[in-house]
Amino acid sequence: MEVLGYKISKHLERYLSGIRSFIKTEWIARVILEPEFVEEVSEEEVRLWKKIPEFGNRFLRVVVNPKDKIIITAFF
Repeated sequence: MEVLGYKISKHLERYLSGIRSFIKTEWIARVILEPEFVEEVSEEEVRLWKKIPEFGNRFLRVVVNPKDKIIITAFF
């Protein structure tokens, strides 16, 4: 599975089909495209946050590896 040219990690794939199935890939794409906050941890880990109005204005945090174009995880 891919979102905006990023591969979704097997870890996240399991969660999106299980306990985090309520997280929509369109929300993940929105966070990647227009994050409100960005924390660059390393060249292999960047944390992105954005409020999702459809989920009570809670922040969705998406962790990506921009070097390898992988979405590591996503959670509220």
